[in-house]
Amino acid sequence: MIIRNATYFDGGKIAKGDLHHGPSDEEFDATGKFVIPAFSNWHTHLSMTLMRGAGEGEKLQDWLNNTIFPMERRLTPDLVYKGAMLGLAEMIRTGTSHFIDMYYFAESVAKAVEVSGIRGTLGTPITEFGTAYYDDAGHALRLAERQLKNSQPGGRVDYCVAPHSIYLCSKETLLKAKDLARRYGVKLTTHISETRKECVDCHKQTGLWPVEYLDSIGLLDENTVMSHAAWLTKMEVRILGDRHSTVVHCPTSNMKLASGGVMPVLELRAAGVKIALGTDGAASNNSLNMMQEMKFASLLQKMHRWDATAAPAPVVFEMATRDSQDLAFIDLNDVRMLPHHDLIANLVYSGGAVTDLLVDDRFVLRDNVITTFDEAAVKKEFLEAATELLK
Repeated sequence: MIIRNATYFDGGKIAKGDLHHGPSDEEFDATGKFVIPAFSNWHTHLSMTLMRGAGEGEKLQDWLNNTIFPMERRLTPDLVYKGAMLGLAEMIRTGTSHFIDMYYFAESVAKAVEVSGIRGTLGTPITEFGTAYYDDAGHALRLAERQLKNSQPGGRVDYCVAPHSIYLCSKETLLKAKDLARRYGVKLTTHISETRKECVDCHKQTGLWPVEYLDSIGLLDENTVMSHAAWLTKMEVRILGDRHSTVVHCPTSNMKLASGGVMPVLELRAAGVKIALGTDGAASNNSLNMMQEMKFASLLQKMHRWDATAAPAPVVFEMATRDSQDLAFIDLNDVRMLPHHDLIANLVYSGGAVTDLLVDDRFVLRDNVITTFDEAAVKKEFLEAATELLK
């Protein structure tokens, strides 16, 4: 794709001119648009769009036990597909071209991703207890392996292995999950150190903090992705740097659910740890908008540290676009992008209107219209699905 008359971010500064992105020679006039790497949402539960607004104001455990888990027991492949489609519409409209997902009926999510035209790395959330999708951890592991076997290299969908957490998975399950990830050469993603209780319980049971524990059983390497990491010790930060693992900051969800801890972004960066950004699910965020997530990521660090220089806009922009392969186009004349003193700061703190999204040399959003599916039909079917789930 030849992109003419672009104002673009070249990785270090704002530049102007023409870009060549992808193999085709098709031309696109980007006059009046800011061209950026598309966002990559490294942690979400996509089909929880169905539960957005459910159980508002409840404490975390009450929210899970009284609202979320009962709804999830009623999930079906069709409901998950329709929830995923709405989530994909929201991500496309806010400039996200890739996401890492942990949710049930992953085949339904994969079907939605193929329709949407963006990229998804999907993982079945493995737990010891049964769900609407599987009977127990062994069954979940077999489903995960089947997905890996059927994965097509180079496609829009790939799979990872996703043991839910140290408190919902036994040591044996964690080890089997990591063995599976290593055999297939894929990412292992999990929740880690999200709440203080989780950390204290782990230390009482093992004598180690969560990251130390995972390291002690051999789960940490360059293909390990851990979300939240809100309660870390200095030793754990050093371990993460030594193992070249990735952590995913989910500030909005952590604040909304009052997790209390704050990811030590400055210390993690100093240790050389790779940091990405994620929204978590739309039930606990309640958005899949990565521009909003950038703002909260920056402001939370500044407030927590009493330091206005902490987590500046370019740093959180880098976290939000980690490993991006695609391009998003922002309307430079949108009121939130004016004036043009600092376009990255505008995006991070004000947000902007995404007009186009180019994925693998194909527009999935062009001139504010989603090109890959009928958005109105998706909304209609989603509302019917959400009503069915609440019955």
